[in-house]
Amino acid sequence: MSLKEPAALAEYLKKKKVLVLTGFLCEEVELQGKKLGDYAADIARRLGAPVAAGATTAVAMRQRGLPGTKKMFAAEVVNYLRYPWQDSVAPAKPELLVLMGYDRQSCGSLASAARDTETVSLGNAYVPEATFSFPDCSWHRWHLLLEELVQALGK
Repeated sequence: MSLKEPAALAEYLKKKKVLVLTGFLCEEVELQGKKLGDYAADIARRLGAPVAAGATTAVAMRQRGLPGTKKMFAAEVVNYLRYPWQDSVAPAKPELLVLMGYDRQSCGSLASAARDTETVSLGNAYVPEATFSFPDCSWHRWHLLLEELVQALGK
């Protein structure tokens, strides 16, 4: 996908039924004093998207004001995509998964396994298996990309 700028990605995300998946790095990684989980919460809130949170992030996402967060394994979500959608985390099958807080290899595996669903990896390593991925970048550049994306999503 040729979305070169965070603003173009934001416009694209606004047109989709999004499910945000948060992994353990959301509570481990801090960029310029802001945890990756804070970015995930901002993105989910601005998109009005539900959150499927890994075991280590579910409580933290609820504490960030996302009461509809559901504790789920990422593999569960990918498995549910193979069948008619029946999970309560989202009212309908998502068209797009936003992956945050996973390492490059895990994002690649999740993106490869997702059926009939686009994937966006918002880590600092390029994930060729994803529909869209940030490029390999420094933590400083990653912080700037996430800030630009959140701002472009509006309030």
